[in-house]
Amino acid sequence: MKKSMGILVLAAMSLAMVFLLVTSVLAVDVSKGQFYSEQEYQKLSKKDRLAYCDALAREAERQRQLLATTQTNLNNENASIDQLNAKMKQVDAELNPLQAQVNDLQRQIDELNALPKEWTVKTGENLSKISGYTEIYSDPKKWPRIYRANRDKIQDPNLIYVGWVLNIPRGLPTMHTVVSGEWLARISGYWEIYNDWRQWPRIYEANKDKIKDPNLIMPGWELAIPR
Repeated sequence: MKKSMGILVLAAMSLAMVFLLVTSVLAVDVSKGQFYSEQEYQKLSKKDRLAYCDALAREAERQRQLLATTQTNLNNENASIDQLNAKMKQVDAELNPLQAQVNDLQRQIDELNALPKEWTVKTGENLSKISGYTEIYSDPKKWPRIYRANRDKIQDPNLIYVGWVLNIPRGLPTMHTVVSGEWLARISGYWEIYNDWRQWPRIYEANKDKIKDPNLIMPGWELAIPR
């Protein structure tokens, strides 16, 4: 009798352990992506099946809401991208003319850099003729600038010699060295300075540290030419 009771106790304990094992194996968390297999599902009680189906339904709803939120965010991002694209098109429309201007300025700079900065005097040439060449100033009347830039060599602007290498200044000067016979109005009237003698006060104002009397300037002074 005692032996039979022992067997029954052992059997009961075995069944309890199996139950606990099955319960632990079959316990899942749908929100973490854990699901029952078909075989495991068939072993569930009706109550557990209902609970499992309810968990699946809640997770499905959560996923739908998450998808809806994600879709809304995606739509908002796409709208922002469309706005940025529209702004980029507007910026491109504004930049294109500017780029064309930049390209034109660069072309002019390249052409200017390609122009000769020196000229070797040839037979039959004088300062006016040289100044009139397209690659020089394209204007015979601008010969005085060549003269002023080569005073160390040219004593008489009407007399230059074959073989002389003359400096051909380019651009607008920001400094001017005073020579004998010059005064502020005369310097201001040079075409490469302001081409207007009435602009002399600009030179005076920029050189007050040196010029005490605007009617008196000395040869050799280096005057700043404001631009």
